[in-house]
Amino acid sequence: MKPFLRTVSVVMTMALLAACSAKTQSQLSRAKDEPTASLPQPQQVLQSIEKAANWQIAHTSYMPHVGRARKGSEAYGRWIQGAFYKGLTKVAERSENPFYETWIGYVGNDHDWRLGRVKYFADDQVIGQMNLWFYERHPDPDVIAPLIEAFDPIIERAADTSLEFVDGRNEDNVHPCQVRWCWADALFMAPPTWFGLTQVTGDPKYMDYAHKEFKATIDYLRDDKTGLVFRDSRYFTRTGKFGEPVFWSRGVGWVYAGVVNTLEYIPEDHPYRAYYENLYIELTNTLVKLQKQDGSWPMSLLGGENYAEPESSGTAFFVYGLAWGVNQGLLGQSDYLPYIVKGWTVLESSLHPDGKFGWVQGVNDKPDVVTYEDSQLYGVGAFLLAGSMIYDLALQQTKSE
Repeated sequence: MKPFLRTVSVVMTMALLAACSAKTQSQLSRAKDEPTASLPQPQQVLQSIEKAANWQIAHTSYMPHVGRARKGSEAYGRWIQGAFYKGLTKVAERSENPFYETWIGYVGNDHDWRLGRVKYFADDQVIGQMNLWFYERHPDPDVIAPLIEAFDPIIERAADTSLEFVDGRNEDNVHPCQVRWCWADALFMAPPTWFGLTQVTGDPKYMDYAHKEFKATIDYLRDDKTGLVFRDSRYFTRTGKFGEPVFWSRGVGWVYAGVVNTLEYIPEDHPYRAYYENLYIELTNTLVKLQKQDGSWPMSLLGGENYAEPESSGTAFFVYGLAWGVNQGLLGQSDYLPYIVKGWTVLESSLHPDGKFGWVQGVNDKPDVVTYEDSQLYGVGAFLLAGSMIYDLALQQTKSE
């Protein structure tokens, strides 16, 4: 973050952190001592994520319920659908029902496994994570060809555009800085796709490019005082409705889940791995202190209990990351299970009886409004990611009993 911009919000940030320090420390103590922190049965979790997946699959091509973002939501290859299909791959791995893998293959083949419309735009690359998943099970070169065709020219171009997020759009209807990863969401959308392409092709150039760009984004958008990540440079000096510096829950959630998904493609002994593990641990230690009493995370992370609504997309990404860390042995179960269980309880309560997943803030770049009726593909995708890790954790616990 630019030094002269950082100083504008430092006083306010530190005041807020000081004011809530005693509260967050007491929350940490209470969470660790929670006597009721127990996981649901694995089959119960699987039923929940299958239920959500089934509802969403049936509402993927026709989505009048999402309002103003309907056109983008119904478009294959764009980020909204891509985030859902990333989550669906996790369900397909765990369900005994072959339908989910069959559906992924059907959808991909029907659209020639293409990426979104703007090949260099991170949002239009996330669907490639579905391609990679399917390719590892059905190694057809046509499945990953669109990734290679899109990424090779990006590497050759080696854009060095500023990461400052300025007004105006180019001929592709994206902001000028978005030829690179100048906004938090991009770290979920693109880097795992690039790292995964190195894994399946054996060519390190994709991973090398992604690592350089990932670090540049974190160096630019991460706040030195809080350790959190701004959505983009416009938020360096903005404040929320309660006077807090704005760290958007889903924006940080995109980053947190993006780190996790990237780590899944980095070998244990690779020189890059330590960077992502350290970033993951640092984000984790900050995020658990910001969980609300009801188990959700506030839409504006420093807004705390002032945000009454249990927004589910950011919460789902945080539960996903925490449960993943316990499953991987990076986090101690006794320390982090209470946060995970509280968060999962909120997510399960967001699941409607018919399988619709609610409390998902609509398409946005900042904290805004949300209701129980609000749902979106990316929120369902986040829920499926979280549920898959809860399922693994519960299954492991069941086997050890």
